[in-house]
Parts: sequence; structure tokens; C-alpha cells
Amino acid sequence: MKTAKVLRTVKSEEAFHFYEAVGQPTGERATSLLDFLEKIKTVKLESLEFHLQRKDFQNWLRKTIGDSELARKVERMRKPNDDNMRTRIHSTIEEHLKELRKGAHITLSVNEKFVAASTA
Repeated sequence: MKTAKVLRTVKSEEAFHFYEAVGQPTGERATSLLDFLEKIKTVKLESLEFHLQRKDFQNWLRKTIGDSELARKVERMRKPNDDNMRTRIHSTIEEHLKELRKGAHITLSVNEKFVAASTA
């Protein structure tokens, strides 16, 4: 897994859009794993339950972000509607991010048109 790819910001059309139910968007979206982590703290619990049950989080993490390992960790959360769900999701992602940062040195190159990241 390429750390820079996992930590990148995705295009608006690839963002994760939070819903409470089918046809009921919350208006919240995440364009990076860090953004996703922050949104987990505040989106409605119904949204978290909805997406866990449908495996939306896992699919976005695997297919869009490119992090199959984190997708598997989230997949293991079998009981989406317990009282600690928000905390469990947040701590799982936060711990995974810490592991990623420990394992790679990231260099960002910025110019006015794009940001490129590479690992050393």
C-alpha cells in the first residue's frame, strides 16, 4: 500500500457523501482519510449505522482511498448499533493513521496547480 495515495485528498466526485438513509443526504462529505476521521466525530449516529450496515465505509476505503487493510478493520465492526460505535470507528481509523505515519516519511511538493506526495 502506498501511504501517499491513502493520505491524499480525492476529487470532489470521489468524496464520501454521508446519508441517514437512501435519499436522505446529511450534506456532509469527506475528501480524505483525515477529513473522514473528523466527520466521524460529528455526523449523526443514524448515518454511521446506515453506512456500516451497507458496507459503504469499507467500499470507499478500499476502492477510492486504496486502503484494503483499513477497510478490513472497519468490516470487523459487526454490531453497528451499539453505544460505542462512533468511538470504535474513530479510534480504529485514528490508530491506523498513526501506524501509516510511523511507517513512512512523506514529502509534499506543492505548486499552484497541484499537490504531489511521495514516500521515502
